[in-house]
Amino acid sequence: MHRPNLPNRREMLCETLAAAAVTSLTATTGSAAAESPDQRLIIDTHLEVWTLDPRFPFNHPEAGANLNVKIPAPIENQVEQMEDFGLRYAVLVNPRYFGWDNSYIAHCVESYPQLFVGHGLLDPEDPKVAEKLRYWVKERGLHGMRFSPIYHPRSSWLNSPDHYPLWREAEKLGAVFNYYIAPHQMPMLEEMAGRFPGVKIVIDHAGKPDLKAKDCWPEFRKMFALKRFPQVWISNSEPYEMSEIKKYPYEDTWPFYKAIYEEFGPKQLVWGTGYPRPRWELPMDKELEFVDRYCDFYSDADRELLLGRNALDVWKFPDAS
Repeated sequence: MHRPNLPNRREMLCETLAAAAVTSLTATTGSAAAESPDQRLIIDTHLEVWTLDPRFPFNHPEAGANLNVKIPAPIENQVEQMEDFGLRYAVLVNPRYFGWDNSYIAHCVESYPQLFVGHGLLDPEDPKVAEKLRYWVKERGLHGMRFSPIYHPRSSWLNSPDHYPLWREAEKLGAVFNYYIAPHQMPMLEEMAGRFPGVKIVIDHAGKPDLKAKDCWPEFRKMFALKRFPQVWISNSEPYEMSEIKKYPYEDTWPFYKAIYEEFGPKQLVWGTGYPRPRWELPMDKELEFVDRYCDFYSDADRELLLGRNALDVWKFPDAS
């Protein structure tokens, strides 16, 4: 496979982290910051990959097959990226391009079972949604599903009694649900978390606060009610999507990540990127620098949990210890 003509980001990352480690060690005697970055367990818990291979046709839930996607981001790119930056595992997520057909994600997991677990998509209003969850988990080896109520802002399907069988099946299977959800929808998810404590839940992209709003904090704080559930984790991911200034290091996002940390604590946080190269919204060296340098409210022990250790409590990765 042809590798993109990119600079050696692994060297850049090591230089960046080494500098950060020296700074942190000066301030904190005995800090773990002096540890080599290669020794850290790093797990990307949200990685969307796709291919233009006709074996896996697009069928986007809203746009159908007519998507103007010209650049693929295939699984092979992520395998190389993980080698370059020392990532141990990743959680693959159907990027919605394929609709409710999770065949490409299943294919990726089957091709690289030592590296990945996968999440697919299900039509939330399909009357056979519980049966289809069972198929993709039992027959195709996926670990969970992603639901996106943010695209259905007026819908009540999230906590509908019609979904109780889905959640009961998820408890039986040990399936993980991740939610791309708007702040005003959090109370519906809170109800389901209380009703089905056996389902592990990951909230995507820091709960998606609306920085365009005059004051987004009252709505954003609705997510904090979920901190009482030990089976809920918040993904402190994709600052480039949250930010309104759209310029690294996205200073306008820092208060939100800090508030999540202060409310939920370090053990209920996970980390993810979004996309591999060449789609990179934020190259991997910057993704890690954002956590290590600009989120200075994390301790080194917190970063160990956020970047990898907590993910081991959510997903069953192969040979994980």
